Amino acid sequence: MTQRVRGAVALNWGRGRILAQLVMMVCVVLVFAWLLMQRLQGFSLAELYASLSVVSPWNWVAAVFVTICAFWAVGQYDAVLHRHFATGVDNVRARRAGICAIAVSQTLGLGLVTGAILRWRMLPEQSLAMATRITVGVALSFLAGWAVVTASVLTILPNSPYQEVAGLVLGAALFVTLLTFVAPNARFRWPNGFTMVQLVWFCALDTIAAAFSLYIMIPSDAGLAFATLLPAFLIAYGAGLMSGSPGGIGAFEVTLLTLLPDLPNDHLMTGIVAWRLVYFVLPAILGAIFAMIGPTRAQGVLLAPLRLPDALPRAEIGIFAQGEHGLIGPKATWMVGRSAHMMVGMFDPMAQPALDILRKTAAAEARWPAIYKSNARTAAQARRKGWVSVRCAHEAILHPPSYDLGHPRRAGLRRKMRRAEQAGVRITNAGQKMDWPAMDAVNALWIVDHGGERGFSMGRYTRDYVARQRVYLAWQNDAVIAFITLHETRGEWTLDLMRHCPKISDGTMHLLVSRAIKDAKQMGIARLSLAAVPITAFWTFPKPLARFVQTGRGLRQFKEGFAPEWQGRYLSAPHWPALVLAVCAIARAIARPPNRGRFVPKMRRFGLQSTIGLILCARHGKGTSYKADI
Repeated sequence: MTQRVRGAVALNWGRGRILAQLVMMVCVVLVFAWLLMQRLQGFSLAELYASLSVVSPWNWVAAVFVTICAFWAVGQYDAVLHRHFATGVDNVRARRAGICAIAVSQTLGLGLVTGAILRWRMLPEQSLAMATRITVGVALSFLAGWAVVTASVLTILPNSPYQEVAGLVLGAALFVTLLTFVAPNARFRWPNGFTMVQLVWFCALDTIAAAFSLYIMIPSDAGLAFATLLPAFLIAYGAGLMSGSPGGIGAFEVTLLTLLPDLPNDHLMTGIVAWRLVYFVLPAILGAIFAMIGPTRAQGVLLAPLRLPDALPRAEIGIFAQGEHGLIGPKATWMVGRSAHMMVGMFDPMAQPALDILRKTAAAEARWPAIYKSNARTAAQARRKGWVSVRCAHEAILHPPSYDLGHPRRAGLRRKMRRAEQAGVRITNAGQKMDWPAMDAVNALWIVDHGGERGFSMGRYTRDYVARQRVYLAWQNDAVIAFITLHETRGEWTLDLMRHCPKISDGTMHLLVSRAIKDAKQMGIARLSLAAVPITAFWTFPKPLARFVQTGRGLRQFKEGFAPEWQGRYLSAPHWPALVLAVCAIARAIARPPNRGRFVPKMRRFGLQSTIGLILCARHGKGTSYKADI
C-alpha cells in the first residue's frame, strides 16, 4: 500500500470517527432532553423568563466574578502541563491559550478536536501534535482531579451519598501518587507528585468556584445550603462530562434534579439557565473573540542546541557522552540529570550565574533542584543562598608532576605492582587500536561477577562511549584480562571504567592505574583524579549493619594505596525535603540505570545500600566544614 493510499485511509478513518462522535453526541443530547422534559412537565418558558428577570444585578456581577476566578484556575491546567512537558511556553501565554480553548470547546463539544485546534491557533510555535498532547493531558488530568475532589467532598461532608466509593477513589489516588516515586521509568513521562498535586488543587478551585457561581444564581428563597449543593453539583458535573454533550447539557440537569428532589424545579432551573449564560455562553463568546484576534508574540528567542564547551572545568563531565544527561543554561551552565521529581546539577557549573539558572530551570519543569558531587566552593555558594549542603563522598586526587612512586606511603602499591609483573602482566595504551571483542568479553564477565553496571554519575561500557576516552589494557598470555578508561581534558584526567576478568593476578589493576599516572606525568597533566568514594566507606559500622550501609570499602582501600589527597564532594538542595528526595532519586538512578534490562538481586541491594548510605551522609554531615576542601 502506497504512502498516499495510507494517508487517505487515515484521513477517512479520522473523519469517520468525528462523524460517529457527532452522531453519538446528538443522540445523547436528545435522550437527556427527553428525560429533562419529563421532569419539567408544567414548567413553561414564560415562567423561566420571569424567574430570570428577578435575579438581582448583584447576583449576576458576583457570578461573573466567581466565573473569572474559575477560569483563572482553568488556565493553570495548561500552565502546569506545559511545565510538565517542558515546552518552554511561558505561563501567561499558556494560561491564555488554555482559557480560550476550554471556554470555546466546552460549549461547542468535541473537546479534544476543538481544544487542540484552538491551542495550536494560540501557540503557533508549538506543533499540532503537542497541542493535541496538551489537550488530552488537560482532559485526563481534569477527569482525575474531578474524581479526587468529588471523592474528598463526599468523604468530608456528612450525609453525602456514595461515601464507600469515595474512599476507594481516594485510596487509588494516593496509590498512584506514591507510584510516581517508586515506579520504573516509563517511555512516556508520567506526571510527578508535584504536578499531580497542582492539578488537583486547581481542579478543586475550578469546580468549587463553578458550584458557587451556580449557588449564587439560585433564588435565595429556595433555602438551599451550599454544603447540600456542592456534592450534588460535582456528581452532576461529572455526569455531564461523561455524556460528551456540549457543556454536559441534559445529563447535568437531569442528574442535579434527581439528587436535589426537595428543591423546587423552577428555582433550580432558573439557577441552571442563568449559570449556563455566565459560565458557558459568556466565556465562549470571549474565547472566540480572543481566538480571532490570534496569538500574542512568544517571549524570548529560540536558542541553538546546547553543547559542551571546549574547556571543561572537570574531566568527569565527559560522562555527558553516555547520553543520560542534558545541558541547561544559555552557555551550557550545568550538566544535569533528571528524575521524576528532581533536576540534579552534576559536579560543578561550567558558567555563572549557576544556582539561579538551576533553580529556575527545575521550577520550569515542575522539579526540585539539587547539586551532586560538587566541590567545596560550589557547596559554600549554595549555603550562602540558603541551601542545605552535606558531604557525600571523598575524591582521590593525585598530582602527577610531583608524584613519587618511591614514597613510603606507596610501599604496598610497589609490592602489588611487582606481583603483577612477576605474573607476566603487561600494560599497553590502546590508543586508536581498541581490541573491541576482547574488551566486550571482559566487560561481560565483569557484569556477571558484579551484578550489573551502575549509572547516573558512573560510566557504563559501550563502544561509542569508550572510544572517546583514554584506554589502557592489561595483557597476560596474549589475552586482555582487564582495562581502565579515563576522561581527559587539557589539564586533568579522571578514572572512569575499571573492568577485569574474575580471578586476575594480584596487582593488575594497580599496574594499570600506575601506567596512566606515569603517562600523565610525562605529558605534564597537572591533576589526575581516581574518582570519588562514598563517604560511608570512611566510617566504621558494626558488622551486622556494615553489610547494608558500608559501600565502597574495597574501592577506598584500593585508592589509598596510591596515597592520594582526599577532597570532599557535596550534595546540596534548597531544603531538607529536597535533599532527602535527591538522596532517594540519585541512589535509584545509580542502582537502576535506564535501558539495561533486568538486574540481579545483588544490584537491588546496592540501591538499598546507596540510599541508606546517603541518608547517613545527610544525618552526620550537617556540621561539615568546607575550609579544608577549598
